[in-house]
Amino acid sequence: MECIVKFDIVHNQETKSLRGLVFVDKDSMPGTDQLTDMFKDMSYQVTADSSDPMRFLPAGPQADFEYIRIRELDTGEQKFTEDRDLKNLLSNLLPNQNRPI
Repeated sequence: MECIVKFDIVHNQETKSLRGLVFVDKDSMPGTDQLTDMFKDMSYQVTADSSDPMRFLPAGPQADFEYIRIRELDTGEQKFTEDRDLKNLLSNLLPNQNRPI
């Protein structure tokens, strides 16, 4: 089954919206390894951000982008879209782990 991946590539000056395609098993979403391989096929060397599963960081020093952010995963039957409003609300309500006591 096909999964259309919609993502943004954030550069210093601009943001580009692109799409990619990943093949997945029925009733499943692509994993981090599949997404990393898709970006590699598109000549983007990336690693997954451990703090955010929808964000990928450049793997090499010669990269011309800051990060890649996945906006939507669409298999035709299932669709995952991140709710940014909910995420912003929760980040303001939950205590910051990095604050000193």
